[in-house]
Amino acid sequence: MSRRSFSLLMALGLVLLPAVLSFLATACSGDDFLRTDGDAGVSDGDADDQEADGEEPPQELPLALPFELTREDKGEPLSESEIADFTARLTGFWKRVDYFTWVYETCHGMDASTGYPDYLIWWHDVDAVKQGDTVTFHNNSAYGGSHNNAEPTSLVLTQAIGGYLLTGDPAMGRVVEQFAKSFTAVMKGFVYDENDPLLYIMSRNFVAHNHSFTLPSGKKKAVDYSDWYSTYEGWNAHRVHYPNNPYWGDIYVTTMRSKDDLPFMYRAAAWFPYVIEYAEDEAVREAVTEAWEFMRGFAKDVVDSGYYIRSKDANGEPFIPEEDLASFVEYVSLFPDAECDPRLATALLAYGEPKGVECGDGQGSGYDPVAGGLNYYNYSIIDYFHLSAVQLALVTGYYETAKQLLEGYIVRLERYQDPNTEEPGRRNESWRRDISLELLQGASLGMPLTSEEAREIHQFVGQAVASFEDFPNWDLWDPSVPDGVYDFRSGFHPAHTPDATRIEEIAFILEYCWSPFRNPAGAAFVDCEIVGDPAKWGQK
Repeated sequence: MSRRSFSLLMALGLVLLPAVLSFLATACSGDDFLRTDGDAGVSDGDADDQEADGEEPPQELPLALPFELTREDKGEPLSESEIADFTARLTGFWKRVDYFTWVYETCHGMDASTGYPDYLIWWHDVDAVKQGDTVTFHNNSAYGGSHNNAEPTSLVLTQAIGGYLLTGDPAMGRVVEQFAKSFTAVMKGFVYDENDPLLYIMSRNFVAHNHSFTLPSGKKKAVDYSDWYSTYEGWNAHRVHYPNNPYWGDIYVTTMRSKDDLPFMYRAAAWFPYVIEYAEDEAVREAVTEAWEFMRGFAKDVVDSGYYIRSKDANGEPFIPEEDLASFVEYVSLFPDAECDPRLATALLAYGEPKGVECGDGQGSGYDPVAGGLNYYNYSIIDYFHLSAVQLALVTGYYETAKQLLEGYIVRLERYQDPNTEEPGRRNESWRRDISLELLQGASLGMPLTSEEAREIHQFVGQAVASFEDFPNWDLWDPSVPDGVYDFRSGFHPAHTPDATRIEEIAFILEYCWSPFRNPAGAAFVDCEIVGDPAKWGQK
């Protein structure tokens, strides 16, 4: 089930009307993907007026932060010894568990040996059943329908892209290929039959075929979707039967793609042009090229539908869900700047230009604290759309827009960290952990870290490594692991805790060390020379 567990509109109307009125009183009243611009964004108006005043799009992707950005430092800088110890411990962990091989072996989708299009997804709601020399990954209906698995899939894909472009490591490249294929698959799997012309509407997920195969390492693996071969209807998703899908045949599809996962998908997709340009492996380039086409097609459908996320019904007919999970314009009558960052990011991804969407510095809307106060996960949606807008503005050449958005992102995170500000999310036990990751990802896009923030990253990543080092089941196929059923969160997957970075986020420093937008003005916290050379992982 979606973590947006009830309609925000209903809650606003019935629970927080006084707060809404107060916020209202104070609220701020070309198919070419790449381009340059020297102004601070694009004014409202006809799309033809959004051109770059006759400028030609840049011929190359930007390979450096295109503006200067500094911050006053705060806190005690990390010593060279602390940085060396942190780098050795983190990279040594990646090396010991062979992290990206572990990801590849414990995720599933469809293997190429079946003859169907292959892909991998980081699913929720899964058991691993070990019997002899075979491990079967079983999608368990007792847990749920894995509605938001695109979030962890996208997080890991983003890290794998950074790592692959930084190191050329084939295990990382394999994850990039397979996870990028999942972006395409959730749209191809939503094609009703061979006559369905709507390729770019995205499902939540789809249920393919049971199969078994042998991994490249020689391990025997099986996938069991049997529990999910059924239909249902829910407020936030339906599962429908598509017996004539042209790619996988007789399948079941989960409808009503939510905006919950999209900022994470956008973050990964924004790096796709770099993979297409610089990846050495042809299979990786081909998979990412197709995923790039489908993600842009999806974003165009959202823009062209008035910033609504369309779905399909049991007969393959398109519709717009009534729930706010499928809308970026539901609350503009209450807050004119509500969900501006998602609209801007979607336009930039779709058309390579803002299409008249102006968000200023991307923060400060009265919508944000109301949404975050009602459901903590809304913070993640809001913040990562802000990050996505920064990233896509950088990649598309809207540099003044990107700078303004990045400065606003800094204001946002400084407000989050200030104990004297009223921020509903501070009550959540995962608040500091989640901010530490947003600091790291902001640093990958040019945000200069303070020394205090660098220490926050050390704390939560370091605590994760300390916890994960004791996890007993990294290799379920090892003879020391008894036969039995191992659940997703604590059996074959380390459980989440509020004081440690999550396992699906443990390698974001690879993105930071690769990123062309990394800002030298920020506080040092990791040795990127060692991070970029797997032969040196674990060394000081």
